[in-house]
Amino acid sequence: MSNEPQSMKDLVADYANRLVPFKQGDVVEVKILEVSRTRALVDVAGLSLGYIPEKEMSPEMGEMKPGDKVLAYVLVLENPDGYCILSLKRADKERVTKILEEKFTSGGVLPVKCHDANRGGLLCAYGEYEGFLPVSQLASSHYPKVSSGDKDEILAKLRQLLNQTFQVKIISFEPNNNKLIFSEKAAGDSVQQEKIKNYQLGDILEGEITGIVDFGLFISLGEVEGLVHITEVAWGHIDNLRDMFKVGQKVKVQIISTENNRLSLSIKRLIEDPWIKTVEKYKVGDKVKAKATRNTPFGAFVTFDGLDGLVHKTKMGGREIEVGSEYDFYIVSIEPELHKLNLSMDEAGSEEVSKEESNAKPAKKAKATKKTAKAKTKKSK
Repeated sequence: MSNEPQSMKDLVADYANRLVPFKQGDVVEVKILEVSRTRALVDVAGLSLGYIPEKEMSPEMGEMKPGDKVLAYVLVLENPDGYCILSLKRADKERVTKILEEKFTSGGVLPVKCHDANRGGLLCAYGEYEGFLPVSQLASSHYPKVSSGDKDEILAKLRQLLNQTFQVKIISFEPNNNKLIFSEKAAGDSVQQEKIKNYQLGDILEGEITGIVDFGLFISLGEVEGLVHITEVAWGHIDNLRDMFKVGQKVKVQIISTENNRLSLSIKRLIEDPWIKTVEKYKVGDKVKAKATRNTPFGAFVTFDGLDGLVHKTKMGGREIEVGSEYDFYIVSIEPELHKLNLSMDEAGSEEVSKEESNAKPAKKAKATKKTAKAKTKKSK
């Protein structure tokens, strides 16, 4: 009796992996040939024809077209009609992992759907994976602008975003640790980008406050929204923005940046800087009476006439400065562009800069005198 294989089944059994480089239970790449309502016909690694039954299709199947390649799980190597039967559902985990790794590496954008929320952000799913979209990574249009800062109110705002789809980038992906973090902010917004092109640096506009948070004010300019960071609200220190502003209030702002597809605004730059105006009354060498406000390892901070200054420890003359007490100081230097004042307890300290300048000038003069003298000597000879 011949030992030659009598059927395809016998052939596969005899030659196994030497004939077909995959087996039942493997995940293989297939090419879509035809898609119908009940099944998808596919080319399996160029070695055989297969199909994916309707019940084994995944939600993403509707987006696929002939020519697309996808990972599928081998359910049956060969049915009685000679077809390989495959499943997308079974291969989803592997397929989605591959997509996420590619998007993470390339920085590509992908859609995720929000299905839950907590005080820190949104829980979003992509295929079999669940990821986290932190509040800090939401686009300004979705950021929970809660004037009170109440955490329960913030959570209520976030829950209004349930079942919405977000375009995001992956900023962290560790499949072995089940760590997947998204950013809507990093993905950008093409519509927002087009709108921002209509605005220029330095533009002065009137806007309406739409939200107040600890780090600044959200301002609506009509078609776009921008942020006034707390450091750009006023020239002085601000303890609580909610004591100064309210939602719905109209304010004038200046555009100071359009980078990263966001408008950065300023209120304080439309107001005269009181520091500059006040410091104009003083010059290097002036004697002032100032109160000590804070001691540090490198010196002490003092204040006078609404101005803050630093007394370096080398300018204290070996004396101790007590916080809350007033002392006489001398202005050593003024740097308006940095809002910086340096002071000294020793009057001689205020003359150091002018001394250095004066020492440099005689040196040049002496050099010239020496040159002149040499010339005279040469002439006399």
